[in-house]
Amino acid sequence: MMNNKKQSLMTILFVGATMTAPLLAQDVQTALKDVEAERYTKAGQTLTQLATSAPTADNQFYLGYYYLRSGQLDKAKATFEKGATTDAKNPLNNIGLAGVALAKNDGATAKSLIDNAVAQTKSKNQDVLIRSAEMYTLSDQPKQNDPAAALGLLTVADEKDKKNENAEIEMLMGDAYFLKNDGGNAITKYENALAINPNLAEANYKIGRLYLRGKNYVKAQEFFKLAIQNDPEFAPTYRAYADALANSRSYKAAAQNYELYVQKSGTTDPELLLDVARYKFLAQDYQGAIGYLDQLKGKINNPIIDRMYGWAYSALGKNTESVESLNRFISTAPQKVIYDDYKYLGRAYAQLNTPEADSLSIVNLEKAAPSDTTENLYREISKKYYETKRYDKAADYYAKTIKNDKKPLNNDYLFNGLANYQYGFRVGRDTTAAPMDTAQIRQMKQTYFLRADSAFAQMAQQVEKTAGETYPLAYYYRGQSTYYAYPSAVSLSTGAAVPYYEKFIELATAETDATKKQSYQKNLVTAYKFLASYNLAKKDDAKAKEYFNKVLEIDPNDADVKKALEGPKAAAAPTKSATKAPIKK
Repeated sequence: MMNNKKQSLMTILFVGATMTAPLLAQDVQTALKDVEAERYTKAGQTLTQLATSAPTADNQFYLGYYYLRSGQLDKAKATFEKGATTDAKNPLNNIGLAGVALAKNDGATAKSLIDNAVAQTKSKNQDVLIRSAEMYTLSDQPKQNDPAAALGLLTVADEKDKKNENAEIEMLMGDAYFLKNDGGNAITKYENALAINPNLAEANYKIGRLYLRGKNYVKAQEFFKLAIQNDPEFAPTYRAYADALANSRSYKAAAQNYELYVQKSGTTDPELLLDVARYKFLAQDYQGAIGYLDQLKGKINNPIIDRMYGWAYSALGKNTESVESLNRFISTAPQKVIYDDYKYLGRAYAQLNTPEADSLSIVNLEKAAPSDTTENLYREISKKYYETKRYDKAADYYAKTIKNDKKPLNNDYLFNGLANYQYGFRVGRDTTAAPMDTAQIRQMKQTYFLRADSAFAQMAQQVEKTAGETYPLAYYYRGQSTYYAYPSAVSLSTGAAVPYYEKFIELATAETDATKKQSYQKNLVTAYKFLASYNLAKKDDAKAKEYFNKVLEIDPNDADVKKALEGPKAAAAPTKSATKAPIKK
């Protein structure tokens, strides 16, 4: 399809003799306006009918011009050749053939045809000059344009515009400067066109397009709005406006404007409909995206369709369909795969809730995580490992989560601590780990429990820093982790865990929220039992009894405490109960 659409041809004067009636001329003007507005289907119907009913050289040129602008190069070439044969003195069709040659990267042939047409009219026919210049600016591909040659022709044409009334010359000069990346002169020329015709929608559209190329999306949107005010039916504005909105992250409005482009142009171009689906997806209108994708079935052989289906189905919770679509895309277009594909595939697998799917979820998320800069996928991997009780892996990935996040969440520290804590009890019993002797097991257990203590300490600091409050269970788990990091006798003799249990008791008993206070009761029992045992080890029976009695205040039927009170030498060490801590958001 041709790029960089041009101003209408309504100012064309017939070079040769014409028998066109006023009604026919009006139909031509309407059809050419449809071409400029990218209403190609409507334009094609009108111009085909005109060329059939009145097969003049001019009408063949108009029809060929429609084919050229809509990207139907072979039909354009055949139509221009027919027009050239119809009237050898009319140079317009040879100029059209130059446009076809340029579109096929044949600049030498295009130059020869244009030079001959200009020479044939001795550089005196303004419209031959304008149409020739236009062919040099129809495409934004370097091998398919020549903005310098266009400006040379337009300068000669402009000299003939004594009253400065031809806005099209100014517009085409603006297009040539646009292709030369000379935005300042391009805007000046478009503004000159607006001075001649203040309601020229295309001029404001093209100024907006310059700002869009310069990534000044706010300014671009201002001019697109003006273009829409000038002519609400000029379809190209809506597509460019959608791009500007999308780059401003206004995805919903972008999708709406792209749909307006589709409606007003009447396009059925699969690539353009695919763009609408993309914007629908970005706007989180996943069902709308699928609606457009469904229109493309059998019309486009583009593996990206499967990617879009996969992403949209994943977002809609249609995980089986998502897995099928994304696996098909990855297998058929491996060179196009990006990390997002693995991300959505991993998420879809995660929702299937089978051991095999859980494993495949992690495999795919791990492929995506190192490249993802918008979401911390290590957090999702950690969560999946924790849910499947692979606590050693969960601990490793929560550490990665924290390392790869500028602002780690409180829960990252919490679950890093819990994963290390839980795995501390599994060391030596994990059948997936390498065999270890007793000394190695003791050392590994200590490593995991001390890592847990460190994570809970960071979690407590994080909550106090970000929320300005304390989190009692962080201190409880510091006490538990410190206790289990060493043999029981060592922990009781050193009392390293004492300050953490005491801090937990202080905070938990001061809690005023009844629900929270109730949730701490089991943890308080464990803390009191440890402190009682610690004091028994110090031979402070009175203090031990005080803590045992606090346990009975919570659970009067605690058999261990009753037995301890009957014989104070019996110790009641902490248990690993209440490991499911409330999550601090």
